[in-house]
Formats: sequence, C-alpha cells, structure tokens
Amino acid sequence: MNWKPEMSSELPIYRQIYEYYEGQIRSGVLLSGTRLPTERELARLLSVNRSTVTTAYDELRSSGLIESRQGSGTRVSGYLWETKPVSHPYWHRSIRRKVFDMSESLRHLIHESLPEGNVIHMIRGELSPDLMPQEMLEHASQCLSFDVPFSYFSDWRGDAQLRETLSHFLAERMNIRANPGNILITNGVKHALSLIARTLLQPGDAIAVEGPSYLYSMQVFAEEGLRMVKLEVDEEGLIPEQLPMLYQQFGVRMVFTNPTYQNPTGISLSIERRQKLLKICKQLNIPIVEDDPYSLLHLEEEDKPLPSIQSLDENGQHVIYISTLSKFATPGMRIGYVAAPLQVIDKLAQTKNRTGYSSSHMGEQLAQRFLTDEAFDAHLNKVRRELARRRERMLQAIQREAGDYIELVAPHAPAGGYYLWLRLKEETAADFTEKTWIEQAIRHGITFYPGSVFGEGGGKLRLTYASLSMEEIERGIHRLGGLLKEMYGR
Repeated sequence: MNWKPEMSSELPIYRQIYEYYEGQIRSGVLLSGTRLPTERELARLLSVNRSTVTTAYDELRSSGLIESRQGSGTRVSGYLWETKPVSHPYWHRSIRRKVFDMSESLRHLIHESLPEGNVIHMIRGELSPDLMPQEMLEHASQCLSFDVPFSYFSDWRGDAQLRETLSHFLAERMNIRANPGNILITNGVKHALSLIARTLLQPGDAIAVEGPSYLYSMQVFAEEGLRMVKLEVDEEGLIPEQLPMLYQQFGVRMVFTNPTYQNPTGISLSIERRQKLLKICKQLNIPIVEDDPYSLLHLEEEDKPLPSIQSLDENGQHVIYISTLSKFATPGMRIGYVAAPLQVIDKLAQTKNRTGYSSSHMGEQLAQRFLTDEAFDAHLNKVRRELARRRERMLQAIQREAGDYIELVAPHAPAGGYYLWLRLKEETAADFTEKTWIEQAIRHGITFYPGSVFGEGGGKLRLTYASLSMEEIERGIHRLGGLLKEMYGR
C-alpha cells in the first residue's frame, strides 16, 4: 500500500483514510467483495492508532461502502442492493451527485473493446442485422405522411394513430385493455423508467427490484436518488412472500419486475406468483411496474407466454405496463410505450414535455406502419424460429466446448427472450477477480457481462444469442472454452 495520510494536514487522519477508500471504491479500483486489511493490519501499515482506523471503518460502513461479517473480515459492499435502513441524514440525496456504480469500470472496459473487429461481443441486447425488418421499414418509410407539420405543439402522449394501433395490438396479443388515452409513447423502456422514477417517486424512496436484474446496471433509479431493495428469485421468478417484510423494513413504494423471460435469467414468473404478487401489492397499496419487452418472443410453439400481470388486474389501477418495439424490430426506431391509468399517463406526459424528451414524429409513423404491415406476423415468426435455432446452437456449443466449467443457473433453458444465464461450476483462485476475467476474455477475443453488472456475484455470466450469427456463436463459445481452460489451468 503506497498511500499514506498526511500527518500535517488539517483534515483529521480518520477522515483522510475514509476519503481514500471512498475514492478507491467509487472509481472502481476496489471492486465489490474485495477484502480490506483488518483494523490492526491497516493501523500498522499507516503507522496510526488502531482507534483511528476503527473510526474510519465505522464511517465507511455507515455510508454503505464496506461491510464486515464474522469469519470473512471487512470487504467492499456487495453491490447496490439496500440491506439496512439509512441511519443518518442523507443530505446528498437533495443535490445532484456522481452516481455510485460498482460495475461501471467493468462495463467501461467491455465497451472500450466494441470497436475491435476481431472481438465477438456476446453482450448486445438486440437482434442481429439479418433478423431486423429492414425491408419492412424501408417500405414503411416510403409511405410516411408529411401533411401535418412536425411541430412542438403536438400531443405529449405521442402520435394518436400509433396509440390507437397499440391499443388494438395490446388487446389482441396481450389481452390488455388500454384505450389510446391510457398509452404514452416513449423513446424506449429506459425513457419510460426514467419518467416513472422522476414523476411518481421521490429521492430517498425505496423500490423493490428482482435481483439479479438488468435494471441494476442502468442506473436510472440511482440517478433519481432511489434505493433499490432486492427481491430474491428462484426458478419460478421473484418470491412475492418477501414483499411484506421489505415493505415494513424499508417502506417500499413501488415494485419493478420483468416477469416474462427476465433479463438476465430468462426465467418467467409463474402464474401463481403473478397472482400472489398482485394480491400482496393490492393489500399493501403498492403499484407494480411490469417491464415486458420479450413476451412475444416465445421460442417453443407449444410454450405460449403466461398472462401479463396487467391483464390479471381486474380494475386496471395497480399495474403500469411498459414495453418496446426494439426487441422484435430495431433499437434505432426508439419507440417504447407505457399503458397505465389515465391520471398516471397525464402526469408522465407532463414530465415528458418538461424534460424535452419528445418522441420522433417520423419514428412514430414508422412504428405505426410497421405494426400494421401485413408481413408483421411472418417477420415475428421468423425471429422466433431463428432465436430458437441460435439458442440451441449456443447450448450445444457450451456443452461441447465449456461443459466442464459452466452450467445454466436455472434447471431448464429459457423458453424465450435473448439470454442464457450461466455460472461457473467450480470456484476459481481468490485473486481471479471479475476485472481479470474480463481482461482475459477480451484477450481471447470475446466479451460477456459478468454477474456484478446485474447485481449478482458468484461467478455468473450472461450470454446473448440474439445478436450473433451461427458462426459467431460457434467461434465465441470456442474462445470462451479456451478462456475457461486457461482459468482453471487445464
């Protein structure tokens, strides 16, 4: 350890120690789970009294940056899930601050490799170019209308014709009854989540989020000063019975769930748990945000997706339903939507207008024509067939090339969506951190997201088969197998 406190500084030594470790943790130099020296060891290294180190560690613990457990010592805290109420004034919630993102350094490392042409990226949450409906969109673009000016003074909820189309689309395909007035067009799911966080919640509010979750990595909630409380999941999805305890302990204000082909696990919440979750939330008067981008992408003909939570809500007042066209079309269209009670839509539309996040008039027209194109069902069926083929190819390649080292976390392969959620069968050396893992992966010519990006440790990783060709899947898994063999020295 090269750093030493400045004995001549006016800043107390314990505070210098606190700020040093805070900087190391927030910058990603010290990753989640990293073991810190004992108080006695650090006092000796810095030539200070042990009581000084004790005070500094107490401050770090109260800030949630480190945690101490019997038998495992003091370590950098495990991700951003809240595990205890804040016991001191949280003044910096009232001002804009740098978002504390434990996995930012890992994502930055991965994204720096994106321009490298020899790297196979198993991270992209989008369709491969050959599965995007390019011809349909080109045809739709030739039919765009320019009769109405693309003015600032348009309906904040979005294009009326598109909302009418989405109303019919949701009724026919999802059994969701939403009038056009109950629908808001957004620039995708992240925009929808940002509007909800900014409009319906306050800084300091606790929200329940299933974990692991892609929402952990998006930082939408942290940006608004919200606390994410982890809802544990098993092979049937989140466990609703946890919610009353979390509500009592943290005052949970809202539940966010991605119940169908969840990202990253691929698990679908069982029908019994959907009903149970809805019942508990009604009893506690907590709204549910149902994030549903993948339910149309079921990969087995006989395995239709379960009813949405919103469709199970008889009075239609407890669930905010959000989705996007990106997962079966193209992200570049930038079209998502919210279906919710009228008073909620009105408030979200006002925030959308105030923040300047208006949706593209041309994009809205393009989306409307895409959804009503007579070739839509043929396109959707093609996407399903190809995703099923690529999922099977990836599973076969994993078994052949890396089956000795990794396995699916869930008992069965996902029945839909984009992703495989995997874990190492054996622990690696203690000094083999996730950062080392990713650095070695890039050296082998691949990228993937490790578990910490989704708020989960334990040697887990997420691979996508949606954005890769068959050849890329084969080459990528072959390289992954080589990396794992090197990791284990075999």
